[in-house]
Amino acid sequence: MKVIRYFCISLLLGFGLQACGIAPNQSGDVKPGVETGHTTDTDMPGTESSEQLIQEGELPPADDLVDELQTDVPAHLLYKLLVAEIAGQRGELNVAIENYTDVARETHDPKVAARATQIALYAKEYDKALEVANLWVTVDPDNADARQNLASIYLQLARPIDAVAQYEKMLTLLHDEQNPGHGFTIIASQLAREPDRELAMSVMDKLVENRQKDPYALFAQAHLAMRQARFETALDTLDKALEIKPDWAGAIILRSRILAMQGARAEALSYLEKVLEDEMKDNMDVGLTYARMLTEARQLDKALVEFIRLAELDEHDVEINYYAGVLALQLNKLDEAQKYLEKVLKLGGRVQETNYYLGQVAEQRGDQQAAMNRYSFVRHGEFYFNAQLRIVSLLADKKDFDAAIEHLQTVRVDNSKQRLQLILLEGDLLREAERYPAAKDYYTKVLDTMPNETSVRYARALVAEKLGELDLVESDLQSILKLEPANAQVLNALGYTLADRTTRYEEALTYIQRALELEPDDAAVVDSMGWVQYRLGNYQNAIQHLRRAAELSQDPEIAAHLGEVLWVSGDKKGAREIWEKSLKENPDDKALMDIMKRFGM
Repeated sequence: MKVIRYFCISLLLGFGLQACGIAPNQSGDVKPGVETGHTTDTDMPGTESSEQLIQEGELPPADDLVDELQTDVPAHLLYKLLVAEIAGQRGELNVAIENYTDVARETHDPKVAARATQIALYAKEYDKALEVANLWVTVDPDNADARQNLASIYLQLARPIDAVAQYEKMLTLLHDEQNPGHGFTIIASQLAREPDRELAMSVMDKLVENRQKDPYALFAQAHLAMRQARFETALDTLDKALEIKPDWAGAIILRSRILAMQGARAEALSYLEKVLEDEMKDNMDVGLTYARMLTEARQLDKALVEFIRLAELDEHDVEINYYAGVLALQLNKLDEAQKYLEKVLKLGGRVQETNYYLGQVAEQRGDQQAAMNRYSFVRHGEFYFNAQLRIVSLLADKKDFDAAIEHLQTVRVDNSKQRLQLILLEGDLLREAERYPAAKDYYTKVLDTMPNETSVRYARALVAEKLGELDLVESDLQSILKLEPANAQVLNALGYTLADRTTRYEEALTYIQRALELEPDDAAVVDSMGWVQYRLGNYQNAIQHLRRAAELSQDPEIAAHLGEVLWVSGDKKGAREIWEKSLKENPDDKALMDIMKRFGM
């Protein structure tokens, strides 16, 4: 190999570092799918062929062919290898195929033949791929990956009989008493991705034709039929497999899934319930399928019972205990939720999300401090951001706005959406604390760097209204409408402000009418229409709209408006009834108390 290494070094001077930068490639060996947790063979895990790998991504890097060729290679062939790889990486695929094929013909090296096959498949040059794949099979006849790739090429060339012949040899090579269905698993997965469905099914039918007593062959055939939405065929074939192997969890699960896919979910649940009463009662995979299907059917109480049963069968299973805890929380069964979620923590799994849900449990029990403690343990992951916002919210509920803002400013964000959410929340905290000048200054500072962020501008308009700065309110809302002329919320806010705080009633009516056209069933918009009609002196029209708004929402502000119009129009009894009913439901509402006080109640 000494000559080859010196040749490569000399090429570095002319071609640059990438000339010899041939990275390790995927192994050509066929490896079985890996099962993680409670997965079953209904998912048909398998090894992707080279064709599938390269069609779904970029051209794979080459093996270090220089160092791994079986024999010393003449310099002119080494040169062809390097030219081929450089051409491939540059997208000059025909040059790459030609050079790799030349080297494969001369060396009969299986790795070179495999690489030539890869690139030809990537280029969809199936005739050229066929030549080098046949060479690969010739020099390495016991390589299942070579057989699989050759079968795939025959499929692309619409030669099903030849594809079947290669699959037959592949099945022989992959025969394994410990994993008898492995070969058919790989074939079914590949055929399921074949765009010509009739061709794929004809190949599978031929493979299964003489294997009617092989449950794994029948299972693969059923799986392919399911993937092609041939549900009745899939069920019939699967029933044959179950006659041969009746206690096969994978086949039972697949049968239930096919029934559900047909829309017969009740039948699927009944089937699973029946098999779980007998021989499969201790099978975790079947039980988990049943529990999940119950959840999908929104039969949550029954799903919880099944998850708890499974948790008792395998008390060390993190996922099942987690599902039991989360589902119990959803059903507001707080004791059971806490029990199973705390068990998950003891088992050492799902620490972040489990602490989040335990925080939810504590919140529902009214223990704010315990909830904040749990949320504080959520330090990363998908629940981190929401956990921190819950801490902020709980601090705000305690009126500890300084602590809420301080914590808010420590929260990490992953994207601009979260960053904007924190900006708006900090402003909301200042508004809730009635620090209106500080809130206005804060929003103004943000708008200096984000002038087109309409949500911030709208928030500043709300603060400006509290401060009585109507010019700023109008300016901000008009600025938003220039960017978003069909924003019903802003149209309504501008119309209501003009109706409530100025005498520009006709102009207000124009904005509210536009908002109502966009959102005819929005209670706030209907309320605004009632209010502007009241300002215009159209009392009956106003009452009509305000009564409809009250039907749409129990908002105390709507009750205050309706009561005022009823009172002014002479129906004082009706006004009292409206106000008193709303005050019972909202005893601390300032707007209600103010209106009642203004009218001597």
